[in-house]
Amino acid sequence: LGIENIVFKKNDRVIVFGKSKNLLLSKIPMATSYKTLDDIFNNEYLSEYSCIIFSPACSSFDQFKNYIDRGEIAEVEEYIGPTADDLRKEAEAFKAGWEIEKKRMLDEAQKSADEIVKKAEDAAFAEVKRQTDQAQVIKADAEKEAQDIVNKAQAEAQEIIAKAHSEENEIRDSAYRKGYDEGQKSGYNDGQSELNRLIERVHKIVESVMNRREEILRDTEQQIVDLVILMTRKIVKIISENQKGVVLSNVLSALKKVKTRCSVIIRVNIEDLKLTSEHTGEFIKRVEAVQGITVIEDSSVDKGGCVVETDFGAIDARIASQLGELENKILEISPVKTVEAKKETAASEKM
Repeated sequence: LGIENIVFKKNDRVIVFGKSKNLLLSKIPMATSYKTLDDIFNNEYLSEYSCIIFSPACSSFDQFKNYIDRGEIAEVEEYIGPTADDLRKEAEAFKAGWEIEKKRMLDEAQKSADEIVKKAEDAAFAEVKRQTDQAQVIKADAEKEAQDIVNKAQAEAQEIIAKAHSEENEIRDSAYRKGYDEGQKSGYNDGQSELNRLIERVHKIVESVMNRREEILRDTEQQIVDLVILMTRKIVKIISENQKGVVLSNVLSALKKVKTRCSVIIRVNIEDLKLTSEHTGEFIKRVEAVQGITVIEDSSVDKGGCVVETDFGAIDARIASQLGELENKILEISPVKTVEAKKETAASEKM
């Protein structure tokens, strides 16, 4: 082994100084060099636990006049601080105190977290109630507006019909009086022809008015249906985007449709991924048919909805799908008929 390996085998550092320091550095390149011993004490950090060994490697006439001068170096002040055992006991006491303090801090943090969750649940319930009340107000206003439109259309149609009948009677009376006043057969015949022409015209006016009435009612009914669908979309959009619990409710409803015991994959929007993953254990407890749950992100699923995949097929509980079903139900029960359907009904009645 070289001198460097021997020196560092049991020492952390080697410091050289004096006239021969360069010679020593050539043999021990990893050593630190200073000019004098005072430079070492002024620049090196020596803790109370440092163990320093003075190992003269050559004469020191460049540093000291003689052995007397060398012996007059100021002694290092004796360390009178706490012992290693005292420090160890102090550390153990600090550790025990810290464990107690840490437990107290964790308990306080858990208590604060529980209070925050409770306040959040109360706020969410209040928000749901507020939005539900708002939706009821919107629905009532829409129904009232639709009824006002229908009533106005019916009143206008009745007014037009009454005016047409009045004109018909006036024309008939005028024609009869004209024929009677002329007192001649030709005049009577002309009056009769004019009367027939005017009566036919009145019938066409009445028929046109009736057709217009039907168009007004049909258009009004379509406006009502469109208004209800639009209102439904807005309500569903508000609830699905603002209520974090919507996705949990949809997932639970979809899982309850699973009939055979198996593991499932739940696809949700990326914004619902964390919340859904945190409640998988609760889902498994509440739905006996589900053995295991894997939650993954799917960009095709809108916020608040989900798709549950099983070994036997998929359950589509996306908001868009549910809204589509709701719109179809509204259209099925609505009284609106298309023009083609009315024409077919009229043709079958004639046959």
